[in-house]
Amino acid sequence: MLIDWSDEYSIGIPRIDAQHKFFFEAVHRLHKECLSGEGEYVVLETLVFLQNYAIGHFRTEEELMLEYEYPDIQEHADLHAEFLNEYSKFTAELDESGPNQDLAERVGEMVQGWLVDHIAKADMGYARFIEERT
Repeated sequence: MLIDWSDEYSIGIPRIDAQHKFFFEAVHRLHKECLSGEGEYVVLETLVFLQNYAIGHFRTEEELMLEYEYPDIQEHADLHAEFLNEYSKFTAELDESGPNQDLAERVGEMVQGWLVDHIAKADMGYARFIEERT
């Protein structure tokens, strides 16, 4: 089941919140494309886009943490690397089996589940740290 963006996921840093919200929307688009049979090319394009978007988003977060000298930056960056490693398995699966409902649901569940958990724990931690210093 896909999760809709909610303000409860906001960490209070507008640039990061906007990226998180866009991530939720992109997962919904991917799910819709898989279900409508848009074709492997479109689904692969969206999977690659999401991966590139995640890389850019993670870079933004890590640069912000560096700027504010967040002490747990390495642990946070490790979480980002773990996500990208898990996510890359979906593109490999798509290459093997093509787009299908099962893949769409698993991508949505994994990405959104990880993102919700990551926002609630790791991102809220660095957001509080930054808020205390501004």
